[in-house]
Amino acid sequence: MEKLQCKACGSISMVPMDVLGDDEENEPNASAPDQDGNSQTRFYTCHVCGDNWLSVKESHMGDHTVTFVHQMGMSPELKRIAHIEPPAAARSANVDYWEYYLDDEEISAEAWHDKLITRRKVLKSICSN
Repeated sequence: MEKLQCKACGSISMVPMDVLGDDEENEPNASAPDQDGNSQTRFYTCHVCGDNWLSVKESHMGDHTVTFVHQMGMSPELKRIAHIEPPAAARSANVDYWEYYLDDEEISAEAWHDKLITRRKVLKSICSN
């Protein structure tokens, strides 16, 4: 099991897990994208501070996106969507453009990043107290 460094608390305790849909549970490698371009979903959670997010990679008719969803308890969810070309290289340098959301309302990148920073500060303070 690979562990990553948590961006909220800094510990090496972020664990990624593949997520399977109801219809995929009986298929081998169901979380891996197929050649027709379905989706791949991974859930990341930190075992120290509780930070978590979901990433969904999707391809449909030449449109390639990666969606990141952050939620803390009952707070509004933060979501951003990367539109990527080509799909093989999902790094920030290859993103055509981002869309930023607070719940379902589109917001500016600055407002989104401010909300994310605040969220991470809260998580870090919880695990350091």
